[in-house]
Amino acid sequence: MQRPSHVVPSNVNVREAWQILQNHRVGQAPVVNETGTLVGLVTRAELLPPQWLAPAVDDADAWQAMLASSVIEVMWSPVPSAHIDTDLRRVASLLLETGLPGLPVTEAEGRVIGFVSRSDLLKALATDPPLDVWS
Repeated sequence: MQRPSHVVPSNVNVREAWQILQNHRVGQAPVVNETGTLVGLVTRAELLPPQWLAPAVDDADAWQAMLASSVIEVMWSPVPSAHIDTDLRRVASLLLETGLPGLPVTEAEGRVIGFVSRSDLLKALATDPPLDVWS
């Protein structure tokens, strides 16, 4: 788990969200409200949807409008979360079920305290010998 988690405030636009992900060198981050409570998850894929990559989108004003749109308009929501004591197998199962790249880790009140990614799961698998992937 990455702790503390890098988060994106819910009041930023797409351009600012991109900058936050870039500054922290991450591909996704939980979106939180002003109290730090989880409200969604944003990934690079949501920040640049396929329709914006089409050759027909060459209008600078359209790009500016897209970049100025709220992160709330493009984030995953609702998004499941894990707690600090959630079993790694349950986290892996949730990632497989949802297709998400990771899960925010929250306190009981919903405040984000960390983030567990697919890479974190692979690291745990590589360093925790009791896991048996062949059974």
